[in-house]
Amino acid sequence: MSDESGTFWIDKEKNELVLKNNEEEERFYIEQEFEIEGKKYLILVSTDDDEEEAMAFKLLEDEETLSVIEDDEEFELVREKYMSM
Repeated sequence: MSDESGTFWIDKEKNELVLKNNEEEERFYIEQEFEIEGKKYLILVSTDDDEEEAMAFKLLEDEETLSVIEDDEEFELVREKYMSM
């Protein structure tokens, strides 16, 4: 799974998303995975102990592309669903 900025894959054994960009590899714990209106979203937390902030991403239909949620209304729906879990 890749684009011009890097590749990612899911380590199902550790429940982590692994992002590789050039020579660096960054891991994120998949805190939640859910769907809203047929769209899949991931809530990720860095595995780096210094960071505890959760980040929300949309997994596009091809399931090979992660996208930042740019629409404020869509982001609010994702936030509300995550907070209710």
